[in-house]
This record gives sequence, structure tokens and C-alpha cells, in this order.
Amino acid sequence: MKTLNPLQLNNLLRLMVIYSVLVFLIFPGNPSLAAPQKNDIQSLSVNHTKPIRLIVPWPPGGTADTLARIVSAPLAIQLEQNIVIDNRVGASSTVGTAMVANVTPNGQTLLYADVSTMTINASFYPKLAYNTLTDLTPISKVGVTPLIMVVNFNGSMHSVQELIALSKANPGRYNFSSAGNGSTLHLGAEMFLARAGISWIHVPYKGGSPAISALLSSEVQMNCSGLIAAMPHIQAGSLRALATTHPIRLSSLPEVPALAELYPGFQVLLVNGLLGPKGLPDPVVNKLREALLKVLASKDLMARFEALGVEPQSSTPSELFEWMKGEISRYAKIVKQTGIHAD
Repeated sequence: MKTLNPLQLNNLLRLMVIYSVLVFLIFPGNPSLAAPQKNDIQSLSVNHTKPIRLIVPWPPGGTADTLARIVSAPLAIQLEQNIVIDNRVGASSTVGTAMVANVTPNGQTLLYADVSTMTINASFYPKLAYNTLTDLTPISKVGVTPLIMVVNFNGSMHSVQELIALSKANPGRYNFSSAGNGSTLHLGAEMFLARAGISWIHVPYKGGSPAISALLSSEVQMNCSGLIAAMPHIQAGSLRALATTHPIRLSSLPEVPALAELYPGFQVLLVNGLLGPKGLPDPVVNKLREALLKVLASKDLMARFEALGVEPQSSTPSELFEWMKGEISRYAKIVKQTGIHAD
């Protein structure tokens, strides 16, 4: 090691003193802040050099997937960052949700969730690999749309009353499809059957689109579908709409009654929301939410949502959390009352 002469040593000591003073002035009381910390870097903003991976835990073509794709394009523009849709399907959205719950909370992986993901699964699956309320970070609601009860247009059921009458005359004969065991579509149908006092056989499929296809091919006789998936087939004359699960009739389908007209208080709504993993820093949450609010307020998105029967609906993170907490409690009672359970 080279030995410093007295002059060099003196200069080095002076530099060290100057550096210490500067650190103290810039970062008083905490010199460790002079070096960037990993968590601080993560909390500043989303990494613009990499695309955001938006996990959609449902197959392509269903309500959640369709809305995620509509929202992601203008959201990417607001964030000045690409967004890639990643459909991770399985077990009524729990597979994709578990992925998001376990990623690094840096804003690079987000979850586009529906009401099953945010509420029903917590009661339906007793041993989830994550805790819905503590392992996810709510960002904002996105939109809400009802279910619609549909039958094959060539079938013999022309109204809810006829469906009930035929069911009572032929017990055990009829089947209904859903997007999966424990999905909102499954639970919505079971809630109706319980109120009507009839019993149908449940045939689960891996997503809303396959469930609709089963109805079109007469493999089943009824489906409580997301409005988005069913509407093209209703308009084409392939499916007949019997009722919606909205509290009142829809302006886009004024001739279709609401089930609440027969059963006061009946309501099942497909609420969609944007969430991240546990520990997502507040600056990142705020950045994402502010960008999303601009998207939801745009005339173009409002027009596209309206055409699909979807109402844009935003929230604060705390509002979404409280809604999830309340709906988990409500659906826990419904799951118990209907007697449905995971396979």
C-alpha cells in the first residue's frame, strides 16, 4: 500500500471533512439517506422502461377481459408506458390473483379484478393461497354492469315465468352453465333458483365465453351471463334475454324486465376494479389512480362503456377496500344460504 506524504494526508482529511459537512447539510439527522434506498426508488414511480403486466384472471372474450382491454389502451397513453394483458386463468380467478399477491410491489404487475376476485372467492374457497383484504392493494373501481339471464332463442322458455313453470313440471331436467364454480355467474344463477324455489344442474365452464357457447349449442338450457358476452348473441337473434340482475330495467334493453320486479331487492352486479400486490407504495397507487380517473372521465371511454351496458365507476383506494370488506361479508351469507361449495 502506498504511503501518503504529510501534504497528501492533510488534503485527504480536508476533503473528508468537507464531504461530511455536505452530507449533514443535505440530509440532516440521517446521513444514510445520502445513498438511494431500494424501497425509495420503487416508491417514486412506475418503471417506464418496462411494460406493465396487467393480469386478467379470466379467459379472453369475457366481461373482465373485454373491459381490461378497453381501459388499458388509454391508460397506457396516460402513463406513457405500454400495458400488456396477461390472461392467467384457473379456479375462478384465484390462480391469477395469487400471482399478483406474490409479486414485488413496484407497480409493474397489476390485477384487473371482478366481483368474484374481490369478494366471492374469499368465502367460496376456504383455503386460498392469499388473503383478499391483506395481500392486495386496492387502487380504484373501474365499472359496473349487471348479469343477464339468457336462454336459447329456439327453446320453449320465453319468460322467467315460463322457465319457472317448466322447471317445476320437469324437476331435474334442466342444466345451466357458468364461467366456473363459484364465479359471479354461478352465484347469480343459484340466487335466482333459490328465490324461485326450483333446482337446476350446474355445469361449470372455464370462462364466460365457453359457457355461452354451451348454451348456443344446446348443451345447457340457461345461462346468467355477463351483459358484454351475451349482447352480440341477443342482437343476432341466437339468444333470448329473460331478465337482468340490475335493480331496474336497462335503457339499452327496456323490454327486458329486472328480476327485482319479481323478487324485490334482487341484485347482482359485476363490479370491476384495479388492484396491485400488498405493499404497493402510495405514490405508485396515486399515480395509477390519477391516470385511471382521466381515462374513465374521457368521452370516448364513456361512449364505449355505454354501448356495452357498463357504467364507469371510480373510487378511492379506501372506498374500494371498505366495499370489498362489506361485500365479502354479504356474499359469505349468500354462499352459506345457497349451499354452493368448491369442488
